[in-house]
Amino acid sequence: MPIFRFCCFALALCLAATSALAEVPSSLAGVSLGDAADHYKNRLTLSKAKPLADAPWLRRIPVRGDAHFAAGYVLVGTCAAPGRVARIKMRYRDASLDFFRKISGEMLARYGDPTEYKGEIDGRVMGNKWGFSDPWLRPVSLILQRVEGEDPESGSGNTVKLTNWGLLEAERTCWQERRAPASARKAPAKPGTDNGYLPR
Repeated sequence: MPIFRFCCFALALCLAATSALAEVPSSLAGVSLGDAADHYKNRLTLSKAKPLADAPWLRRIPVRGDAHFAAGYVLVGTCAAPGRVARIKMRYRDASLDFFRKISGEMLARYGDPTEYKGEIDGRVMGNKWGFSDPWLRPVSLILQRVEGEDPESGSGNTVKLTNWGLLEAERTCWQERRAPASARKAPAKPGTDNGYLPR
């Protein structure tokens, strides 16, 4: 019964893959990566959307606070898929070290060992980064971080950030291609003499 065993093995692999995909985080604070921002009118302050100066292919939209989060923002595309959420960053209401340790432990239990430490040697910044792939094999990162004291860039307290890097890259590439001068755009390659054995 080799065929039967092979089919059982293939089915087990499919179930394992499905289970693994179920563990990949895709939403934070009630907002999901890849969704249109206007689906969350009760959660996002759409009227305050602003373009990013250093990344004009993205807009930043504030996220209203709730019982767990003080505030946050999402980044949405402006070119490849306008309005689609590519990043979610939230600041927890509880800024204590004990809370950071608690949620760190829960994330370790849920997602396993982090792929990268996101902190500084002096301990003023602590954090971990986990890496995943979404169902379309686009890279996704989850970063939990704590900053002690006032930081002009990130502020103090506990934050969590969920990013689909594939969506961000699609927006950047789209924006750059649309704004490239016509002379800089690559002309399609002419077919070579491959005797017809290469895919075209």
